[in-house]
Amino acid sequence: MADTEHKSFFKTHKVLAFLPLALMGAGVWYYIQGRVSAERKETTPAVPQETVQAPAGGKPPATVLPETYDPQAGLDIQGPDEFKSQVTHALKLIWMADRETFLFIKKNLSVIRNENLTGFYREEGRTVAAISSDHAFRSLTWCAGVIAHQAWHAAYDLSRRRKAAKAPPPPWESDDRRPEANPLRIDYKGIDSVLETEDKAFSFQLQVLRKIGAPRSETDPVFKRAPRDFTAGHDGGYSLNP
Repeated sequence: MADTEHKSFFKTHKVLAFLPLALMGAGVWYYIQGRVSAERKETTPAVPQETVQAPAGGKPPATVLPETYDPQAGLDIQGPDEFKSQVTHALKLIWMADRETFLFIKKNLSVIRNENLTGFYREEGRTVAAISSDHAFRSLTWCAGVIAHQAWHAAYDLSRRRKAAKAPPPPWESDDRRPEANPLRIDYKGIDSVLETEDKAFSFQLQVLRKIGAPRSETDPVFKRAPRDFTAGHDGGYSLNP
């Protein structure tokens, strides 16, 4: 019996002697595993944010310009090459700041033409924004604002014409529409109407200037203009005297 107890005591002390070594070995193993895992994370290349693809059907970020961008698409820009370049870059400013405004301009204007006087008119059914070199080359932002001004006039003109055009009556009804005696007749409704129309065009011009980040040296003259001063959107010949 005493011999059995002696052997058990010896085995217990033997196990206890190896226990610290076993604990140290386990600690070293965990330390090594932790270092290997950290090194793997450090050596794994991070995926750049810009390379992440948008989900199917998702819209690209607004700051990303599509490769097919062409601000002149749908617009006939007429004039010297430097004028075409200036107008194209001005349109790009609008496109980058507000797509809806750019589409509004593209929808209502047919031609942007370099001329001596700045204004709006129709030519063979097409809406024309005439831009003088003084307005076009003052700056890109100013050029964009003047284009927006003429685009508002174009939209207003097209809207009036759509309302004025009445559908012909059915064959069994009398046609009481009066023929236009003078196709070149100007539909002039008085000075108040002209002032109101210009005020709205200038308001739209100011709105676009602010959207594209124009300086105050350009926004202030539009904001503070006198009611009868049209020079910020036209050339001087369009000003009205009291």
